[in-house]
Amino acid sequence: LGCVSEECFKAAVADAAACDAERASGSVRGPLHGLPISVKDQHDMKGFDSTCGLACRVGEPAQADAVIVDLARRAGAIPFVRTTVPQLLMAPETFSFWGLTRNPWDLGRAPGGSSGGEGAIVASRASPLGLGSDIGGSIRIPASFCGVCGFKPSVDRLSLLGQATPRLERASGQKAVRP
Repeated sequence: LGCVSEECFKAAVADAAACDAERASGSVRGPLHGLPISVKDQHDMKGFDSTCGLACRVGEPAQADAVIVDLARRAGAIPFVRTTVPQLLMAPETFSFWGLTRNPWDLGRAPGGSSGGEGAIVASRASPLGLGSDIGGSIRIPASFCGVCGFKPSVDRLSLLGQATPRLERASGQKAVRP
């Protein structure tokens, strides 16, 4: 499908083993305890690139997790892959230097964009939950194209801290579309 940009398997397996041990001792981290999740390339994860589909951003790993990734981890989720996005996050299909991401229901079709990697991986049942982002349809379009449920939160409902943008100084796209 071409929907994975980076793999975090080694850390995910270690984290899953820790979750198993915690559950065996009667404790859980939170409501997502041990749930593997995929994370859109746009959300910073410590030690991984947030490229926004731009080859020039490869090799610039994030220094910390985005707030949304941190909250998911605190709730017990385990990120195991990062997913593809279109170049500049600005297309209704997902094509960038990683190549073309395909719709799991019809490989001749696109999964949408800019959270197309998330739409494809969730629809193929390779990830039970994915973290995407949406300003003008970036979650809703892939959800529709891939036949999955997508949630677009209201503006400022979730923190954008640690969310990479293709603009200078990480200026928020939300601020660009509202007065």
